Amino acid sequence: MSLSTSIIPLVLAVLVGTTAVAQSRTPVGRERKARQLTLRAEEPPVLHPLHVAAHEVTTVTFDAPIVPESVDRSVLTPFFSRVAVHEDVLVLKASMDIPAGKEPVLTVRFAGSGAPARVAFVLTTVTAEVDSQVEVLRQGRTAQDLGKELADLRARCVATEAGLATLRAQCALRGLGGAVLMGDVTREGVEVTYLPDPSLSPGMTAKRPHVLYRTESTRALSISLFNAAGSTPWIPGFARMTPRGPSALPAREFPLLIQVKQLAPGEQATVVVEWHALPDLPAGTNVTLELLDVKGERGVRWEEVAP
Repeated sequence: MSLSTSIIPLVLAVLVGTTAVAQSRTPVGRERKARQLTLRAEEPPVLHPLHVAAHEVTTVTFDAPIVPESVDRSVLTPFFSRVAVHEDVLVLKASMDIPAGKEPVLTVRFAGSGAPARVAFVLTTVTAEVDSQVEVLRQGRTAQDLGKELADLRARCVATEAGLATLRAQCALRGLGGAVLMGDVTREGVEVTYLPDPSLSPGMTAKRPHVLYRTESTRALSISLFNAAGSTPWIPGFARMTPRGPSALPAREFPLLIQVKQLAPGEQATVVVEWHALPDLPAGTNVTLELLDVKGERGVRWEEVAP
């Protein structure tokens, strides 16, 4: 047997082995899932599966405050490169797929009284999917709760649609010429003022400056919003303006203008809200101005703004 003939089987064996190793290291495509998990006080405690995967981020949000110290990080360290626990959110990034038979159990305790007092997850890896977002509801909402939420959403849609109708009419008349033609800019010019830092900013940070543009008929506030690393994505919602004092006038809502669909954790973008002067407000009446996400929960708030 010649030397070249004897080497061929060895080379083939090495190539086949190399191919097998390469195939075993190829990541499996998994579908990213977003789902809800409803806990009920009358049900016995069970382990809820939480599907994680190597290099994938899994975000778990809670509708009630949790105790961050209740999360045992030591059981997660061997499998996760990132573990972030906040008042109502848990962020996990796995460094590897969880080996079969070594699935860690994660227990999260809720703050305060109420039932259930805790929720437990078993962290596993499956071939088909990975949990990207899981919303944990401590108490299931009743039909009455859902009906009220639907009515609120419909009312909000009506208010937002009214604001969008004005914006659509302006879209065909862009630029300074369009603003002059629409009467938004007159020979009186544009006055520029600056708002102080927000009095409240649940889950978000407003970077200075907070610029308020005023013309004879129109106002526009421009701010730079930052979504902190470790938070959930911020999806733009609406601005709410509530008159202060004894006027008892209803709150108004306006659409937010932003060039991105959402702010991922660690991202920053300019947000603008525009409204017309409010002649029905009594002289000297200030408003509370809020810029919020689609759920009306996270955003920034100013308590005393001259509209």
